[in-house]
Parts: sequence; C-alpha cells; structure tokens
Amino acid sequence: MTASYRRHDISDQLWSRLEPHLPGRAGSWGGVAKDNRLFINAVFWILRTGAPWRDLPPDYGDWNNTQRRFCRWRDKGIWEKLLDQMIEDPDYEWLMIDASHCKVHPHAAGAKGGNQEMSRNKRGLNSKIHLAVDAHGMPVRAIITKGTRADCSQAQALISGFEAECLLADRGYDSDAIVEQACEQGMKPVIPPRKNRKTPRVYDVDLYKIRHLVENAFLHLKRWRGIATRYAKNVDSFLAAVQIRCIAIWGAIL
Repeated sequence: MTASYRRHDISDQLWSRLEPHLPGRAGSWGGVAKDNRLFINAVFWILRTGAPWRDLPPDYGDWNNTQRRFCRWRDKGIWEKLLDQMIEDPDYEWLMIDASHCKVHPHAAGAKGGNQEMSRNKRGLNSKIHLAVDAHGMPVRAIITKGTRADCSQAQALISGFEAECLLADRGYDSDAIVEQACEQGMKPVIPPRKNRKTPRVYDVDLYKIRHLVENAFLHLKRWRGIATRYAKNVDSFLAAVQIRCIAIWGAIL
C-alpha cells in the first residue's frame, strides 16, 4: 500500500515530460541517475508541505543528500531550465504582471552576510514575488525581492524579451518608462493611469478585467506552503522553489 503522504507524487504523464530534460538521464553525459523521479518527488513534498528538510520521509531518500542535490541544481540553473522546457505553447495574446507578499519564517533569517531580499514591517519579515503570466494565467517568469520594493521596480525585467499584443497591469505600474518599453516591444499597455497624472491615459476598461488571472496565479502558487511562507535563507533557493511550483502548475499539479 502506498503511504498517504505520497499521494501527490508526480504522474507518469508529467514524468514523461520532465525526464528527457534532466541531468543524469540515460544517454546524457556523465553517470546515470536512477533516482531522478524519487528526488523530484522529494523536493515537491518538501515545498508542498513546507516541512524542514530533516523531516523528509525516509523512503524519499536521505534528507541531507536531497537538500544538497536541490542546491546543486539551483546553482546550475537546472530548475529554471526545466521551467523553460515546461512552458509549452504559451498564449501571449496578453501578458499580465503583478506582485504579492509572502511571509518569511523566522528560521529564514540570519543568512551569512545578512538577510537576503527580505524586509520588516509591523507583521514581521516578508519578501515579494513578482510574476508574469500569459493570457491563460500560466506563470512564465518570476523575480524575488524584499517586501518593501515597489511593484513597478521589476516590471521592465518581467516583460523584457516577451512579445505580446497587450500588457495588463494595475495602476501601480503606470510609469512612462514601463509604458514606453511595452510599446517598444509591440505591446499595447492596458494600465489604469495614476490619479496624479495631469493627462490621464486612455485604457481598455473591459480588457483590464481579465487581469484577475494573474491574481489567480498567485493563489495557485501559494497552495504549496513552502511558497506561501518563505523558509529559505538563500534568496536563490526561494526563487528555485517558486520556479519548481511553476513547473508543477504547467504539469497540472494544482
């Protein structure tokens, strides 16, 4: 009988999409890793539950080796590359961007050299996830900053390189630089003007209502406790965690 905590292990369908792009696969350079699927299931379990690495169930493998391997893949950019491979046929009729805070667990503080991309408010430490999604609300790019960083500060990095018909964002992104970059990339900005604009810009009010899809994407991201709360001291580890969650979303693991 399969243990109940393994009920969310990746499906054969998702594995068939991931396996050809993994290091250590048969036919690739280097040794063959026989436990790639077990390793990914272990990482998914950690991020889905928000549990410490030491609490990894033993049949997923040794927690210490699993954590080290997660970090190696992070440092080599493997998680990011896997996400790029999983983003299949995105719909760039619209590109939507937004940002959302996430609480930082006290255990995530105290990294060597100081806290990484986290700030303090009256509720404690927090970080911010900046997200770009396609016309179906599927995540295509993520950036992590401290919670006090303005949403619009990451907009140009979020949309760089994308070609879409329209860019949808809330009025917090209404700046001349963002609007200009969107237009240069061939995107029509659908962004409500700030109230202090002397000459308000016209925008498509009906199309703007579709922007809720990026907010829905954050709801999906935060279904995993390891994303809703940041436990990683290293900001690169938390970014990798968000990328892994996006991989799962593209693999229809909601």
